[in-house]
Amino acid sequence: MLGGVALVGAAGAVGLGRILPRGDGARIVVFDGARPASRTFAKSTAAARRIDLADEARTNWRGLRSLAKGAPVAGYTSWNAYVTARGWLEEKGLRLVSETLDRRTGLVVWSMA
Repeated sequence: MLGGVALVGAAGAVGLGRILPRGDGARIVVFDGARPASRTFAKSTAAARRIDLADEARTNWRGLRSLAKGAPVAGYTSWNAYVTARGWLEEKGLRLVSETLDRRTGLVVWSMA
């Protein structure tokens, strides 16, 4: 039974990859490691750096605070994580480019530059 559940989960992740938003052009991707769709989004991008917001909460947002100014960022996170990340990134001089709620997952697709 567990094998069947794992197989269904893997098939779902592959199918999810086809409908997830893309982080094209972003050098940095922000995701929530606690959310499977967000993890898949992060893995599907060619970004030079990936920042897991599940870790950031434990490290006082060190990864976001250490970013250089001006690097384009894309994210696929919960609303609360997005609002917090946006605040830190705005302090780095980045401005919102796009923001859309993905109703299938309840996550926000966003980008800043």
